[in-house]
Amino acid sequence: MNSPRNDGDPVKEIAGVMRLKEGEEAVRRVLTQIFRAGKIGTKDLAKAARLPIPVTAAIRRELEKAGLVARRGGAILTEKGSEYVTQTLGVTLGSQETETEIDQDLEVLENLRKYSLKRPPASPELDQAHATPETALKRVQYMQRRGDLDGRRLLFLGDDDLTSVAAGFLGTPREIGVIDVDERLLELIGEASKTEGLGIECVHHDLRDPLPESMLGRFDVFFTDPPYTVNGVKLFLSRGLQALRPRKVSNIYVAYADKPPLEMLELHRAITDMGMYISELTPGFNTYEGAEIFANTTSQMRLTVTARSKPTITGTYSSHIYTGEAQPRMRVYRCKCGADVLVGPKQRFSSINELKTIGCPHCGARAGFTLKKRVNL
Repeated sequence: MNSPRNDGDPVKEIAGVMRLKEGEEAVRRVLTQIFRAGKIGTKDLAKAARLPIPVTAAIRRELEKAGLVARRGGAILTEKGSEYVTQTLGVTLGSQETETEIDQDLEVLENLRKYSLKRPPASPELDQAHATPETALKRVQYMQRRGDLDGRRLLFLGDDDLTSVAAGFLGTPREIGVIDVDERLLELIGEASKTEGLGIECVHHDLRDPLPESMLGRFDVFFTDPPYTVNGVKLFLSRGLQALRPRKVSNIYVAYADKPPLEMLELHRAITDMGMYISELTPGFNTYEGAEIFANTTSQMRLTVTARSKPTITGTYSSHIYTGEAQPRMRVYRCKCGADVLVGPKQRFSSINELKTIGCPHCGARAGFTLKKRVNL
C-alpha cells in the first residue's frame, strides 16, 4: 500500500487509499481516540473506535507513515498529529461524564437555564414540549463523546429545546445552523447567539417545503426532536439527509417518544427504507418540562447513514405531520374548584401547560387540574 501524500488532508487521503467502508470517518475516529487516551494499545483502540482490529491496525500504520502517530508502548500522537487533531479536526478532550450524568455546576448549564426561562410557551400544534436545560447539555455531551461535536458542522431541525445553544456554549463545533418554523424560538436563539458570540445561523423555514439551496449538502451531523408521528419523522429525516454533505458514514440524532409496538415497527421501517439503521437507542434519555402524555421522557436514537441512504421525501409535502393534525383530540380537565375546562384545538386553551400558565377561567388556579376524559374530534 502506498503512503498517502502529505500535501493534502491526511484523513481523506488515507480513507481513499485504503478504500475504507466507513470512509474518512474511520480515520477520524482512530485519531480522536488516540488523542483522548494519550497512549492506547491496538485492541483498546479498536474497541474505542468501533472498528475491527485489523482495520484499526492498518489505519494506525498509515497514520504512522503520515507522521501523525508513533508507537511507544502503544499508539500516541506526534506533535504534528496533535496539532492536526486539535487545529484542523477541532477535536477537544470533551466531557468525561457517563452517558446519563452531567456536571450540575457547569457554567454552561447555568447559562442554558437563563435562556430557557425566556422560552415562549410550547406550541402543542407543533408537537413542542420543552426539554430541560440539563437534557440539552446532556445531548451535546453525548454527541461529543461520539465524535459528532468537535470540529463538526451541525444542523438542528427544530430547536425549542435550545440544544443548538448548548452546543454553542461548549464552543467546539465548526458551524451551527438551526431551521425552525417558529419565529419566536429563532428570535430567542438569535439573541443568545449574538449576546454570547455563539455564531448560530438561524433560518426560518417550514420543512414541508424543500430546503433552501444554502442548506443542501453542507453539514456533517444533524439533530432533531421531530413531530411524534411517523410522517413527521420521515419528513424531518428526509430534509436532514439532504442537508448532509456526501460521506460514507454520518450520524443522525433523533429524540422520539415511545409508541405502541406497531407504530414503533412502522417507525423502524421508515428508517431502514431510507437506508439507515439504529446504531444506538437509549430509553428515557430526554426529560421534558411538559409532555405528560409521554411521562415527560423520550428515547434518544443515534442513526447511522450508509452509502444507500436517500430521502423518501424530496418535494413539497402536504400530508399531516403533527400529532394534533393526525389525531385531533380535545381534553376535559377538572379544576380543584369543580369547574370543567376544555383544552384542545379551537378552544381557549390549546394545552394543559397553557391552562396552568393562564389559570382556571373560573377561579384563577394554576394547579390542581385532573384529566377527566379525552374526546376524539
